[in-house]
Amino acid sequence: MANAVKCIAKYVRKNEDEESAVVLRELCEALETGQPFELARLYDMKQKAFELAMDVLSEWRFDRHVTERRFSKYFEQDED
Repeated sequence: MANAVKCIAKYVRKNEDEESAVVLRELCEALETGQPFELARLYDMKQKAFELAMDVLSEWRFDRHVTERRFSKYFEQDED
């Protein structure tokens, strides 16, 4: 998720007064903390910001999948 977050950080710094920057920041915070986030907020974002949101969601999902697989692997070994 680090690559998408870096891109979002750049976007937020360059566009800090835009609503899209606020939404991106709040999306990242929600993913990090596990707090709810209203996905409908992504609808009104500029195209670039929307693409960044999709990138961070994709990387977040992949990272979660890899982490869960690691946990499963170690727990399965403990049962043997």
